Amino acid sequence: MVVDFEILYTPWPRAPLLARKQIWTNVSRVLPNASVRVVRPGTLRLPGIARILSLFTFQRALNDLAAAERPDVIIDYALSTGLPALRAARRYDIPFLLHVIDALHTLVPNRSIQPLARSVEKRLLRTADRTLFNNHELRDYGAALGARLDISSIIRTGVDLIRFHPSNSGAKLRAAYGFKSDDVVLIFIGWLYKFAGIDAILRALPDLPSEVKLLIVGAGEAEAELQRQCKQLNLSERVVFTGRQTYEMMPAFIAAADVCLLFSNINEITRHIVPIKLYEYMASGKPVLASELPGVIREVPPGNGVTYTRRDTLISALTKFMASKTRRQEGEQARRFVEMNCDWETLTDEFENLLQDTASRK
Repeated sequence: MVVDFEILYTPWPRAPLLARKQIWTNVSRVLPNASVRVVRPGTLRLPGIARILSLFTFQRALNDLAAAERPDVIIDYALSTGLPALRAARRYDIPFLLHVIDALHTLVPNRSIQPLARSVEKRLLRTADRTLFNNHELRDYGAALGARLDISSIIRTGVDLIRFHPSNSGAKLRAAYGFKSDDVVLIFIGWLYKFAGIDAILRALPDLPSEVKLLIVGAGEAEAELQRQCKQLNLSERVVFTGRQTYEMMPAFIAAADVCLLFSNINEITRHIVPIKLYEYMASGKPVLASELPGVIREVPPGNGVTYTRRDTLISALTKFMASKTRRQEGEQARRFVEMNCDWETLTDEFENLLQDTASRK
């Protein structure tokens, strides 16, 4: 059972003011045989108000679910659900596991509220029955805020090694977007944050051979500005914006590319994270160009198919990928790394064991 919040809601008055409670059953996203029940509590579609109101509607929904279903474990991923989930867990004597995949308070867009969000995060970290982090950098971050190391664990993010595989073909997509066989296609996949580093890639393109192209798969806050930048640099013939795409299409998009990008700016949000798309790139047998993100470097040391670079060395780092032999060798290194360390089949077994152990401590 999942209790969620509609992040990308259409605000009033372009949509009805009242967002009523919704329930979906037999939901599947990644695995076709999954059967997930999703509960979305009601709220008002008003920016700044929707999240605050949802604290109360989340509390009611979680209390109702806890009372009726008596789950073995409550797992929390977000600040907005954290305190309601913790209260429900304590009220009904259910173990509370905080699964940390981001430095949560840094995601709050209003910086004036971040100190309050940080205090909530500290409380959750200090009072959870168990904490789980998806990399070592995040566990250090959690420990600095008071998480107990004796009840904390690390299970890295994984990848489906069958779905994302070097044998996947991207030929149809390359043709559909007008890429030639001798083009070197760079790809970015994900939400277009202002700190995603795509602006730096666009500025580097004019200094690279004309056969270097850029494929941007996703949407987000920076999309309009990136499109304006693309026009200003006369790159319309070399850059493709696809907009949002389904998860089922990701293996083909990665297969259509030659080099995958994770060149994010280093800030308080990106410093600790290791995005799952990194491992999906690597499992597809593609070399990755990344900025020197501390969390990523710690989990995937140099020499494993990821090239780390700075803005002042970006062009030279990209130039080395003009050689197909280099791309092939680094792609092979990347695939070997995830086969050894990131197989979801192994990692989900670890997660299940952790959940069973947490439930047994009720």
